Amino acid sequence: MRVSVVLHERLGNWNRQLRPRLARQPVRWFESRSAVDLDGILAGVAAPVVLIDLARRPLEGLAALEAVDSRAPGARTLVLDPASQPEVAGLARELGATHVVSGFVPPPEVAGLLERWIALAWRDLERAGWSRATPPDATTEPWGWLSEYLDASAALR
Repeated sequence: MRVSVVLHERLGNWNRQLRPRLARQPVRWFESRSAVDLDGILAGVAAPVVLIDLARRPLEGLAALEAVDSRAPGARTLVLDPASQPEVAGLARELGATHVVSGFVPPPEVAGLLERWIALAWRDLERAGWSRATPPDATTEPWGWLSEYLDASAALR
């Protein structure tokens, strides 16, 4: 089982910053560009970790946050507001954000926070004992599809 990490952003900047930094984590990456994408990703996923970058579109980002809260109430959600727009942080917290950062935040700091949340989500998944089965990542080599099962069987020996 892997933790679902959802990056909801317009351009994919956080994807390029976080994947290399969190490469060794038991994570299944999802990228979302729209509310429809996000809804499909969250269907049946237990304990996801979600990053929402508001950029210059706070209304769309806050609507996405509301969708996360209704679809996956146990999600740990980080909302980034690089423009430090007034009232956004308060609204995001009311809509269920776990943490809100206004202004610039360095990628290593975001990676560190997500790494801690991934560990917590992993414990939640172990307790819950389920998450929706997801098809293998298209960018993964075929032998990579079995890696989590091979690692688990090696631990049992």
